[in-house]
Order: sequence, then structure tokens, then C-alpha cells
Amino acid sequence: MGISERNLDSKMPTLGHRIISMLMKLDTRFKFVATSNHDGLHQKSGTPWEKSANVFGTAFIEYIRQVITPALHRKCDDENCDGKLKKTGVRYGQTVPVGPLRRAEEAAQASDLVIVLGSSMRTYPFCDLPSLSNCFVVCNKQDTPYDNEAKLCVHDNIDNFMGRIFYHLFPGEEEKLNMEYRQDFAMNVVGEEVIVSTPRVNEPAVFIDNIQLKLPNGKMRNFELKMNGDFSLPLEQIPEHTLTYQVLVEFKSGFEVDKTEVTFMLGEESKGALIKNVTYDL
Repeated sequence: MGISERNLDSKMPTLGHRIISMLMKLDTRFKFVATSNHDGLHQKSGTPWEKSANVFGTAFIEYIRQVITPALHRKCDDENCDGKLKKTGVRYGQTVPVGPLRRAEEAAQASDLVIVLGSSMRTYPFCDLPSLSNCFVVCNKQDTPYDNEAKLCVHDNIDNFMGRIFYHLFPGEEEKLNMEYRQDFAMNVVGEEVIVSTPRVNEPAVFIDNIQLKLPNGKMRNFELKMNGDFSLPLEQIPEHTLTYQVLVEFKSGFEVDKTEVTFMLGEESKGALIKNVTYDL
């Protein structure tokens, strides 16, 4: 995503996101999710792409640019292409992607009930989707223009509302909401730099917030975040005649800050990973 969207990369699903994904897995009555957000948190919480629609696009799917647009500083993985990438998320006033909107409309029309969660219901065409179903309910802290059409309105936050639904349907099974998140990374010497990146091309290290090289004299050297999401440290900042170093990697997510040390040897690839076991409490 580049520097400007690293905050979005590291956002974590809420309890509400996780409950939605588990209800779709455990109860066949929950069929589809349509969202107006770009953040990809439904997919990150476990909701399959094929059972969801990002009506206004997403910052996590990109395509080759055909027109002049702001660059993401990333290019296509295909060596024969090398084209610049553009994210599919749209902003106010831009055209809504046809495919996701059509899928959301079809799902709404085929549904017996639509549950609206945390939406002001003021953004077209997303706000018209619930009216395509047989009936809908609204859970939002504030009033919406569609409250009079809804079968039920609940002024509450999403976590509380969805928590009550999950507890009613699956009492005593709260442990199924827990998840494991993993962030892999690798360290290599590339040209005149030490580069820390993820194993896959163009995949940002979403949880890494800061990296420092610990020198033998106790001093620290900070890695710099590059526009493509990698971290780099010029070799000229590393003393000669020393091959083994300790690298302090700091991870920051919506839950807490973790640190780990990785032994790095010049000329050899070093790998590490962060595994976060996340517990959601109803």
C-alpha cells in the first residue's frame, strides 16, 4: 500500500468482524456480506472473498494502470509486464465497480433478511441495498434515513449486538472466535542495502512498525521504510569485519506491541515470523 496506507494495513478485525465470519461458517442461514469499506477487515477475519462484496472497491486488490493516476510505487509481479499498479478502492464521486455492486444487489434480492451494521445509510448506492430484500433491521448508534422502513432498529454498537446473536445461537462456544495471525519476513543483502521484506512480492509487512540493527558497541541503526513497503539499511552503516548482528523487529497491531530479535549474518538470508494468538471476548 505504500507509506500512506500502512496504518490501514495494520488495522485488525473487531469482535463484530470475527463474529460475522464465524456465523457464515457455522450457520448456513448467513449467506453474504456487503461492505462499503476499503479496509479488507472482513476478509482478514476469515470471510471468504466469494461470499462478500466490497461495493466501493478495496485497497488490497490492484490492477494495471491504464490512465494517469496517483502511483502506489509498486509494479506487477509478472516479469514480462512490469506495469504500475492501481488500487481498486474508489473515493466519493468516482464510479462504483460494477461487479461487486451487482453481486451485492443479487444477494440482497435473494435474502429473507438483511442486517445493517454501523452504517449511516447515506451513501448511494450502498444505502439502497437493504430495501431490495424482504425485510431488514438496522443496528447503528445514530438514527438513519431508513429507520422507518426497517423491521427493527437497535441503537447499539456492533460488537454488543452481534455478540448477543452469537451467544444465543452458539452458547458456550466463544473459543471458536479466537484467531491466529502470522506475519513472515526475510532479511537479505540486495545490492548495497540490507532489505527486510515479506516472502511474496508486493506484499507489505503489515505488522512491522520499526526495525533496528544492534551493533557490537551497543549502538542502534534504524532501518528506513521504503515506498514499496520494504525496510532498508545501507551497508555503509554497518561496520566492516563483523558478520553476525542482532536485529530488533518491533510489531505493532490493533492489539499490542511485540518485539523479537533475529540473528542476521551478512551474505545469508535470515527469516523470522510473528504469530499472534488473538482472543475475542463476548
